[in-house]
Amino acid sequence: MKRITVYGAAVGLFLFPVAMTLVQGQNTGQGAGGFRQQHKQESQAFREEEQKARKEFRKSLEGKTPEEKRAAIKSFHGKEYQERKAFYEQQHRENIDFLKQRLSANTRLNDAQKEELINFFENQYKENVSFRDQQHNTNVAFFEQIANNANMTQEQKKKAIKAHFQEQKTQNKEHRQEQKAKRKAEREKIHSEIKAQTQNAGAAPAETK
Repeated sequence: MKRITVYGAAVGLFLFPVAMTLVQGQNTGQGAGGFRQQHKQESQAFREEEQKARKEFRKSLEGKTPEEKRAAIKSFHGKEYQERKAFYEQQHRENIDFLKQRLSANTRLNDAQKEELINFFENQYKENVSFRDQQHNTNVAFFEQIANNANMTQEQKKKAIKAHFQEQKTQNKEHRQEQKAKRKAEREKIHSEIKAQTQNAGAAPAETK
């Protein structure tokens, strides 16, 4: 069975290029660049561990019957997906904690804007979780159908799997574009509010008689 792929391997890294443009200039310890690099390294190490586990798992399938292989593969992918999901959750929580730390020292944003940013990224993460869960469930159902279809040849199954992942690739691209558009709109909204606040603050003394 082809390995089930999941969109969002570095989903946490999407947050901070947007958020840090709004909270830059604050000296609050570790910089955003260093923080993203740390998460990038952690993600790389996690992927390497996954690859090692898959290699060992493939060896464990030797000598098993087709039915035993299908059951083992289903169990393995389910466990792998839950481990990946837990890793993403951990990185997300670290992302939000870091963002809150940076925002706490920021003087350009008011409390409502800070809360809005935090809620925005929480909601984007939830959307990504929902998207990955739906995609994972679709993959599981698809492979169940393929594996149990005695009327399909191996070549037909390979073509069906290729077409399935090609369609999923398009869905992933559309999801990324939608998320990117939302982040751009949020960034522009906050920047516009900051600009208006600065202009109002500058005009206030002139209005005092």
